[in-house]
Amino acid sequence: MTRFIRFRRSMETITISEPKPEHTGNAFLPPVALVSLNQDSSAEIRPIVIEGNRVREGQLIARGVQPDCTRIHAPIPGFLRSFKNIQGPDGASSLAAEIVLSGSFDILGRKEENYQWKTAPESEIIRILEDKGVVSTFDEPEPLVHLIRAAKKHKKTIIVVRMFDLDPTCQLDSFLAEKFFVQVVEGAGLIAHSINTKEILFIHDDKKEDAFKESKFKELLGTIDPIVVKTDNRYPSGNRKQLILAMDEQFKKRNMVFIDPSTALSAYEAVVKNKPVLYRHVFVSGPALSRAAVLKVRIGTPVANLIMECGGFSTNPSRIVINGLITGTSVLDLSTPITKTTKSIHIMDKETCPEYNVYSCIRCGRCLQVCPMYLDPMELVEAVKNDQITKQIAKGIDACQHCGCCTMVCPSRIPLHHILSDAQITGKTGALQ
Repeated sequence: MTRFIRFRRSMETITISEPKPEHTGNAFLPPVALVSLNQDSSAEIRPIVIEGNRVREGQLIARGVQPDCTRIHAPIPGFLRSFKNIQGPDGASSLAAEIVLSGSFDILGRKEENYQWKTAPESEIIRILEDKGVVSTFDEPEPLVHLIRAAKKHKKTIIVVRMFDLDPTCQLDSFLAEKFFVQVVEGAGLIAHSINTKEILFIHDDKKEDAFKESKFKELLGTIDPIVVKTDNRYPSGNRKQLILAMDEQFKKRNMVFIDPSTALSAYEAVVKNKPVLYRHVFVSGPALSRAAVLKVRIGTPVANLIMECGGFSTNPSRIVINGLITGTSVLDLSTPITKTTKSIHIMDKETCPEYNVYSCIRCGRCLQVCPMYLDPMELVEAVKNDQITKQIAKGIDACQHCGCCTMVCPSRIPLHHILSDAQITGKTGALQ
């Protein structure tokens, strides 16, 4: 299937050939799971088990030292062989629990529960979401309960659900919104119920208008009012700023909680089915892979296991990219584990994704033409490199959405948005605010 990615600004398009996601089912259980203790951006997470302990499926093995931190559970039963330092899918170093599979399962195969969230107290839903370790993966990952408790401090809050992918090459959220429509909508509903808000704004791109009729949402949400809004599919249409532009003026002054289908589905599984976050749906694809699949994968499963389950490499891979070809990150180690934030894995070949050199800027202006925030990315990058960050430059860097449009069209292969992102993370602009 050939897909064309159009930009919000500029007439340029990117052509990508990849299969439509198809749900294959559960991935094989990993003989050894590497469970990262750094699953989101929350504060320090500490293990509450020690090496040599036996752990049950779903047992709490780590928690944060501060309130609202993510809780980490054992995705498989077994014994904890060791704690080791690993590199996560985002490239960051993390401590991980190495669990060797053995023993019986407590959750797998048991009769499914069906908790009635519509009549449950708000505090009980929040307690369950915290206890089960649900993480928001809308953009920067963070504990869902942190967003909920912050929202409860405001009088008027609306839930905003993006029913498509932030990175269109990822495809997972669009797939979940269709394949697990009921669970996603109810998951959004119970999050709204926990905040005591009666409105949910569902935003979809114009490719899915027939699939997302407002009547379908109303049947599932009871007293909660769904508002269905269409936006175009020009990239980047899925980040916060662009979604707000797609809204009516009456919503723009409200406090907003943004979620994606992945988060809503995890919330549904946690509350309705009484399951901690032990697995992720992951779209595995790419020209160097024998076949593509959407797999339900246990947290801690190495990337290599999923590649083998999809038939192995069809040719020599040049790069493995996690969470989308536009905004994702490359990994070098096949033992990199699946985390609560993993959505897709692309196995690229040398023809599609060759090794390249970075050249000097040729002043073509394509980055300026394509930037949705009307910035001059190269001007900002040169200021960062030369340590000449004025207040005006700092304002421009902080306005960057890190969408990657500039990097995608740059003929010199300069990683523009990565440089600007690093400038924000390292605080180079903070002193000038």
